[in-house]
Amino acid sequence: MNMKTMTASVASKEFGRYLDAAQREPVIVTKKNRPVAVTVSFQDWEELTKLRIERGLAQGLDDIENGRFEEVSDASTAARLARFKDRNSSAA
Repeated sequence: MNMKTMTASVASKEFGRYLDAAQREPVIVTKKNRPVAVTVSFQDWEELTKLRIERGLAQGLDDIENGRFEEVSDASTAARLARFKDRNSSAA
């Protein structure tokens, strides 16, 4: 795959051009000649997110259908939910 590449320095200095390029195709951002990020259009990002969710749901259904799951107690579920909420509230 041959994607457009831009250094972090150029992306910073020419942000408008960088955003325009990302609307047309993914842009790899490099720093010290190493890829550090890829920027895609918002529409592409939404589609990628949707595909990832669909893939996760399909895997979950396959796991359930093939007996690859564990029963958990209400206490265990409550503890995991509390940890999840703590992590996400501190990130905000």
